[in-house]
Amino acid sequence: MEAIKFLKYILSRIGIMIVLTLFSAFAGIVLIPALVTVFPSSTSAFKSFMTNSNVDSFIGFAVMLIFFLRLFYDDGKRHAAYENWSWVNITIVYLLMLLVYFIPAIFRDSFSQEGKGDIFYKVLYYPCIWLNEGVGMNYLVSVILGIGLLLAAAYCFYLIAYKVYVHKHPVILKSMKSFSAGKTDNKV
Repeated sequence: MEAIKFLKYILSRIGIMIVLTLFSAFAGIVLIPALVTVFPSSTSAFKSFMTNSNVDSFIGFAVMLIFFLRLFYDDGKRHAAYENWSWVNITIVYLLMLLVYFIPAIFRDSFSQEGKGDIFYKVLYYPCIWLNEGVGMNYLVSVILGIGLLLAAAYCFYLIAYKVYVHKHPVILKSMKSFSAGKTDNKV
């Protein structure tokens, strides 16, 4: 990838991650409880289960996971089709996404005494609350594990999409191998 395209790709994926976090919080806090009120009163046990904050947080996590899987599956297929795939670039993107998501969590305790930033942290890390409160993990561990699970699954889907596309179109693999063989011949 060219440097400008790569920078645009990084910034767009970080932006999509932030928007998906906000949407997953909206889905878990507003949409699911609103949809549960439509069910009849005979399903009160189901209603109470679905309005539990840990379940809502897990639903937000699942929403974010579904969008991530679809997005990065499409990226893997597109990068294979246009032959601009680089595992180094994609790993850098995932690591930067991890850092952008995790670094603000480190500073949460500095804002907790004054009450500033409570809404920010509750919304930004809403998809990870189920790990913190439901499973009982440390806050920082739950944040890094939550985003790590999302990004690891997205990375796997990216690689699967790439492999499937290359398997269906072996000409791409041959041209990539000949290109890499040409690079090694020039170094000798």
